[in-house]
Amino acid sequence: MYVSMSRLRVPAERADELVTAFRARARLVDEFEGFVDLQVWQSDRDAGELVMVSRWRDRDCFKTYMKSNEHALSHGRIDPSLDDAIKLERLEHMHVVAD
Repeated sequence: MYVSMSRLRVPAERADELVTAFRARARLVDEFEGFVDLQVWQSDRDAGELVMVSRWRDRDCFKTYMKSNEHALSHGRIDPSLDDAIKLERLEHMHVVAD
């Protein structure tokens, strides 16, 4: 199992807009080889802090998706002003070593 976590920051007043965008996502990734699931978490303490967590069968599947037309199309749907407001604070990639 391979996990990608993106810690995102938006102004608190735009957090609902970002959550709505995730809920209305194109879902092109859902059928991509090796994709397991995607969740978006929001901080209870800070509405402007969100974490996007995607799980994959392995790193190669994730890397292939990140270079795909489906990824480009999905991100191309984001309103440019919202996209400009999103700041990537941290990106982490992890894999399961024990379960």
